[in-house]
Amino acid sequence: MSTHIRLAENKDASAMARVMVDTWLSAHRNHVPDGQWQRRRNEWTYAVSERGWREFLEEIDSDSNTQDCVYVAVTDKDVVVGLAVGCPAKLNLLQNAAEVTAVYVESAYQGQGLGFRLVQTVAAHQAVLRRSALLISALKTNTPARRFYEALGGRVVGTYETEDYGFKEPQVVYGWENIRAVKRGGG
Repeated sequence: MSTHIRLAENKDASAMARVMVDTWLSAHRNHVPDGQWQRRRNEWTYAVSERGWREFLEEIDSDSNTQDCVYVAVTDKDVVVGLAVGCPAKLNLLQNAAEVTAVYVESAYQGQGLGFRLVQTVAAHQAVLRRSALLISALKTNTPARRFYEALGGRVVGTYETEDYGFKEPQVVYGWENIRAVKRGGG
């Protein structure tokens, strides 16, 4: 089945919620403490996620000066199977950097280059907005994501810690000094 990447629309919020919740729970099952994972599973429903996506997409649509972007990977039947979010970097690790804050692809569509295409599309969008570098964070324990970013040419440029449901989450930050240097690898 062929896929393509396009800007997310408000009508995609429900499908984006499904992709985000399902892939986050699947991807992080063994990367976060069980108590944290259980709370996420119990409290982070499709409805909660959909509400968040709708609000975020409406915010982007209503702000003609926004630097944020959301792209979706869709099948030829317009079914959302992946997503990526970009914005100006909040971390000051590379000068004039954009940040990819989320990249999720349904497991059945992983390994087909969609993650790469989503990251590259967000990077291209941010380059048009005159961002010159790119950052992406991954949980320190998420070896598959870290290998993926390394295969795309990212190098570790920093670390920091976040908190979710009271649990500490050590993060590793990958960077590209040239936003157009994201290379194909890893799928």
